[in-house]
Amino acid sequence: MFKPDIPLLRSPLILENKIIPCDFGILCWNVHKENLKPEFDTMIGNWVRQFGMDIVLFQEAVFPETLLSVAGLSYAAAANIRIRRFNFGVLTAATADLHAKTDVMSLARETMLTTRKNILMTRYWLGSGDLLLVVNVHAVNFTSRAWYEWEFTRLFKTLQHHHGPMILAGDFNCWNRSRLQIITNLSRKLGLRQARPKRSHLVKQVFGFELDRIYFRQLTLLHMDALENRIFSDHNPLLARFSCILSGRETF
Repeated sequence: MFKPDIPLLRSPLILENKIIPCDFGILCWNVHKENLKPEFDTMIGNWVRQFGMDIVLFQEAVFPETLLSVAGLSYAAAANIRIRRFNFGVLTAATADLHAKTDVMSLARETMLTTRKNILMTRYWLGSGDLLLVVNVHAVNFTSRAWYEWEFTRLFKTLQHHHGPMILAGDFNCWNRSRLQIITNLSRKLGLRQARPKRSHLVKQVFGFELDRIYFRQLTLLHMDALENRIFSDHNPLLARFSCILSGRETF
């Protein structure tokens, strides 16, 4: 039901810039299907300039195949649902053209609509010469713990082959201790650390567990916070800044 014909899409906008700078910012946000509104696109463009965002990750995004860009940024997207001419899923946009993209569609189906979830992986060259892997997650929900664990086991088998810097971010739907432990185990096996926001109370929570998260490795975290903005979504966006220079010192 609602299965997309072409789940993995790429913006027709090809950027001349191929490099993400060594000091870069990311925005991660479950946008609740509101991203096609003109005022939303304007706001994201302003944030990209104001906060120096180089990579933007959306969950629950809407993207017709005719979508040119996101606030002038080139994007890749992985759909899990298609209704009429609209695709729904995860979308990653950047100030640099991507090097490669792939997706991992869940085998598990969520109850009621029996829909799947899709995870998007994009790779970008950093100014350091390293290849950065960005993993945009909207985890499967309304399934058993066994299915939830199985999906992240499948994801690990894909991610373990990347040995460079990595960012794993999105809405993990980890709303109980059991689900959170699965994510914690995954991050440990991949050598990832969690970037914790200054104002953690602004992060979307269910049953006291934060759903939206950013994990990273082989990068220095310079800043991390949640931005209070509920105009478009019941989730607040996460903002983080990284350096590809490994200083061993981080500021929060």
